[in-house]
Amino acid sequence: MKRTLLLMAILMSCFSVISAQGIEIAFALPSGNDQLSANTAKMLRNRFLPAMTENGVETAEISTIAIKPKISFVNRQVVEGGMRNIHTSDIQFNFVCTNLVTSTTFASCVITVRGEGFSDDDAIKNALSKVSSEDKRLATFIRTAKDKIIDYYQRNLNSVISRARTFANIQQYGEGLALLFSCPATISGYTKVNNEITTIYRLFQTQECSNIIQKARTEYANGNYDAAAEYLQQIDMTSSCAAEAKQLCIQLKQTKDAEARRAVELIERQAQRETDLEKTRIKAARDVAVAYCKRRTDVYFVW
Repeated sequence: MKRTLLLMAILMSCFSVISAQGIEIAFALPSGNDQLSANTAKMLRNRFLPAMTENGVETAEISTIAIKPKISFVNRQVVEGGMRNIHTSDIQFNFVCTNLVTSTTFASCVITVRGEGFSDDDAIKNALSKVSSEDKRLATFIRTAKDKIIDYYQRNLNSVISRARTFANIQQYGEGLALLFSCPATISGYTKVNNEITTIYRLFQTQECSNIIQKARTEYANGNYDAAAEYLQQIDMTSSCAAEAKQLCIQLKQTKDAEARRAVELIERQAQRETDLEKTRIKAARDVAVAYCKRRTDVYFVW
């Protein structure tokens, strides 16, 4: 029952995912970062949340558009303090909002604060404690980034779509989809973006569906009917694998596994409604884009 409810939740959330495609900004640090602990990185990110909410920007765990901070120490001093040395420095936070696929910079902001502590991380944390989450500089930075993002995609929409198509032509589907999902839904002509997302996702499906079908058949042969049904839900029922997927659905319905049968019935009902199918397709395409972002080796996302 739990798997069926999960499927229903995913399908019910598709519309909200599509309609919420405004501007989504994540928070990303360079890989190999040795300046910040995980808690300090989250503290740094949280300073931006009120400004993002106030300016109608959505915070995202994973996104092609991200704020990348660079931290520098100025006038650094280490003072002996009994058992432990005290690190004191003017800490410069250089925040840059950028597109991770194209390296396009939308806005930047520099804030310098005095910090001290028993380590560099402690000093950064101490400096951050002096930066209010309502700091007008943060709000201005987010507002500028939002305006520049909208302006950039409005002026360069055809070029963005063309570049996404180029990625797809060399089978870099994740990159292409990630680029398209960075487009704000509020710009005029966004229908062309959605159409291109569908086109590229279908190309991706053609490449991937045979592998998915094989995994589903293996799970079915091993008696793992729920797992087989989970694989089948990843297949677009208008793709080249649709016939094989439907045949396996029939076989699953003939098993005694009630959960698998309910999952298959849900998949079939969804496939009968083109509008729901389109929502599911966009959600699946988005998952491909997110997977690409997670595979990046140059940054990691703070959430």
